[in-house]
Amino acid sequence: MLDIIWEKVKQVLSSRLLPISLVFILLISLLINRLFTLQIVEGEEHSEDLSLKYTKTREIKSTRGNIYDRNGILLAYNKLIYSVVLEESTKLTTNQEKNDMLYQLILLLEKYGNTIENEFAISLDENDKLYFNVDDTAVLRFKRDVYGLRSVDKLTKDQKAATAEEVFNLLRHGDSQYGSRFDISDDYSLKDALKIMTLRYAIYTNYPKYNQIIICSNVSDKTVAAVYENSSTLPGVEIKQQTYRVYNDSVYTAHILGYTGLISSEELEDTPEDSDYNNSDVIGKTGIEKKFESYLAGKKGLETISVNSAGKFLNVLERTDPVAGEDVYLTINSKLQKAYYKIVERSLAGILLSKINNSTDAGTKGDIRIPIYDVYFALINNNVIDISTFTEDDATGLEKQVYQKFLTKQKEVLAEIEDLLAINSTTVNSAASEEMQDYLSYIFSELKENDILISDESKIDDGTLSVSPIDPKDGTYKNYVKNKISLSKFLQYAISKNWIDLAKLNIGDDYYSTDELYEKLLDYIKKMLLEDNNFHKKIYKDLVYSYKLSGSEICLLLFDQGVIKYNKEEISKLENKAVSAYTFITDKIRNLEITPAQLALDPCSASVVVTDVKTGDVLAMVSYPSYDNNKFANKIDSDYFMKVNNDLTYPSINRPAKQKTAPGSTLKMVISTAGLEEGVIDPSETISDKIMFDKITPSPHCWSSAGHGAVEITTALEVSCNYFFYELGWRLGLDSSGVNRDNTGLKKIAKYASLYGLDRKSGIELEEAEPQISDKDSVRSAIGQGSHNYTPVQLARYLTTVANSGTLYDLTLIDKVVDKDGTVILDNNAKSKKLSQINDTTWNLIHQGMYKVGNGNRSSTSYVFEDFPVKVAGKTGTAQESESRPNHALFLSYAPYEDPEIAVTVVIPNGYASNNAAELARNLYSYYFNVDDKDKLVNGEAILPESGSTSFTD
Repeated sequence: MLDIIWEKVKQVLSSRLLPISLVFILLISLLINRLFTLQIVEGEEHSEDLSLKYTKTREIKSTRGNIYDRNGILLAYNKLIYSVVLEESTKLTTNQEKNDMLYQLILLLEKYGNTIENEFAISLDENDKLYFNVDDTAVLRFKRDVYGLRSVDKLTKDQKAATAEEVFNLLRHGDSQYGSRFDISDDYSLKDALKIMTLRYAIYTNYPKYNQIIICSNVSDKTVAAVYENSSTLPGVEIKQQTYRVYNDSVYTAHILGYTGLISSEELEDTPEDSDYNNSDVIGKTGIEKKFESYLAGKKGLETISVNSAGKFLNVLERTDPVAGEDVYLTINSKLQKAYYKIVERSLAGILLSKINNSTDAGTKGDIRIPIYDVYFALINNNVIDISTFTEDDATGLEKQVYQKFLTKQKEVLAEIEDLLAINSTTVNSAASEEMQDYLSYIFSELKENDILISDESKIDDGTLSVSPIDPKDGTYKNYVKNKISLSKFLQYAISKNWIDLAKLNIGDDYYSTDELYEKLLDYIKKMLLEDNNFHKKIYKDLVYSYKLSGSEICLLLFDQGVIKYNKEEISKLENKAVSAYTFITDKIRNLEITPAQLALDPCSASVVVTDVKTGDVLAMVSYPSYDNNKFANKIDSDYFMKVNNDLTYPSINRPAKQKTAPGSTLKMVISTAGLEEGVIDPSETISDKIMFDKITPSPHCWSSAGHGAVEITTALEVSCNYFFYELGWRLGLDSSGVNRDNTGLKKIAKYASLYGLDRKSGIELEEAEPQISDKDSVRSAIGQGSHNYTPVQLARYLTTVANSGTLYDLTLIDKVVDKDGTVILDNNAKSKKLSQINDTTWNLIHQGMYKVGNGNRSSTSYVFEDFPVKVAGKTGTAQESESRPNHALFLSYAPYEDPEIAVTVVIPNGYASNNAAELARNLYSYYFNVDDKDKLVNGEAILPESGSTSFTD
């Protein structure tokens, strides 16, 4: 007995991680537990033949490699933690014994705040209804494993159609064909049975069987002690030392690094057959962690151990040590990355402040403004103020007061909706109040979104034969769209046409008249609205705009919910109206106590890509806003995961690699190249800007209503003359007989866009959206419109090629890979190709034009770089996506002009004007070249636009 205890002691002491007090607790727990066990099972213990020995083989996980920046600054590493692991025990022979042990384990873990981490395809909703929590493909794979089949194709029609409840019951109780399966007693609640089933299923699908399954990771000292103390009644359960992934300065590099996590069944199935991955492995899920998994993961070890008949460890018979993963060094300069992220945030805050006004004025199409009431509501709309806490027992007085206002308004709104949807209502949407029009439109869209009102055949569930999709040619439907009939009359008509999926209304098999079915639909709508958080937010929006929920109350809620640090003086001023809510909020935005990311108002996002033009290395790749990948790694923080997924700014999107936008006028270097190389314009030839280009219909206009006069190519780039480039697009489409053919022009544009790499991904070692060269309207495509669509990193590659006069790099984020002995096993350099077919004259003209953009007298951005000590060459771009939202702002540039070192790509979605992107770029250059005080650039207040954020469109 003592040698067994001593073996446990050595395991504990070898970790050197536990505090000495915990070590003593564990020793005492083990000793008491062992003595207690001897007393209870004395006869059995002494009757065992402990001389019988058995062998077990188990794997030893490798240590994952670290990730560093280009200067050796540590970005991702591992720390040692303790996890609870499980393996199938031969001591438990019946289902009841297994289930009872697992339930005891679950209770013990939950007592100390732990949750089961193992994935299971069935969950329980708030109404205690079972549902599949994975997509349709994963559900079929899950069913394949449940039914013990080799492939999804072997599933029968009934098996494919089996509901979550049917599969659950099969696993819980079995049937005549599949036996007793897990045989989980009905004495367990549905919730507890699901927890037990999750672990039983993890054991059932575990392969190879000797692998230990991770149940909970990074558990507390109290959990470790409790598991050791109860080890005699938890056969197969152990505490195991493991590594835990940690990311430094995580927010700034999250989209580049990605994160790790437990391998899913789908990921495991997609691994090569000869791989040694199993369902207990942690792998890279996204980013560099995923792309360089083969380097970072290392190689597992194996050990064969000897145990006695009681399953107790005796000694190690054979061991193959694991091989640690290699370290990956990035091209990223992490200090630059962090600084640029902060400068981006300050600049966005400044643009917002320049547009916020203390009224309800939203401006005009050409001058969009932000009413302060939009700001107040944004704090609720983007969940900065959590309205769900208003109903909690510990809600503050103010929260309860605001909730009562909501209930009063909700009652009024629902009553009016009930009148408008009454069976005899003939009130068309346009005749209702503006407020109610919004609610009725929302109801219609939600019925379609929830597949109650079927919009197309793909929304019809298999076997639902009595449902058909809306016929867009139907006269009654057209009348509804044209506001000629009420929503009430349309929905009743939809029922008669079988456009409503009645099965989702839970009406059973009873017969109902159309009127009765409509009443059932109204019941569904009312219940939907009562439970719909987005509908609740609409009510709060109306409260804000009707001044029933004041700006001061919104501001005070920020203190109540801990969004802003408690400040007695500020609270007093708000309560006594010594400071206005407008002043308070704008001050908080200016100080970045409230960030653009929190508000989710335009603009709230941006991408910055910085490259070394001589190597193709990516020095910085900023995606704003971002998220904390520490809370996604290892085991996902479910609350944080939900918060990120519900965030209206979509912080998990890697914008430089995934967010595509029209390039606008930044594409004009491509068109300049095409025009000069195809000989449709001479280097010194001028084109007179006639403002309206009437060679095509409808006729596009130059952005300047006054025109630019006669301009040659460098001035055309400087002033971004659309007319000039319309003419180039037209000429590129002329065939040998002088006839313009749109397809001819598009092919030539595509030829030169492809030369700059815009027909393929940029080369970075991350997932990236596919670029799109325009395939329509060669004239408009010549100014970056048409259907051009590129990510910022693709534009950065094109810009880098321009800056270095024709070396096209496959951009890279990887510097090198080094093993644990310090040997470089991958010395990476960006692949490149020289564009020798482009003449030096063409390069010189393009460079001169871009120089004029940053320094010319006629450039709209000349003020940005006036007196700037480093000469910057660039090109502005503006892209319109919606008339109701601001234009996208782009600025592509490089510096120094005389001997280019870096290229900077700035894209601000809905950033109003390209000037804003240019001003941001100026601040980025200022930091890089040490022009201004770095600390003030990074840590100061919001940076207000010098241009006043005018809506200049180039």
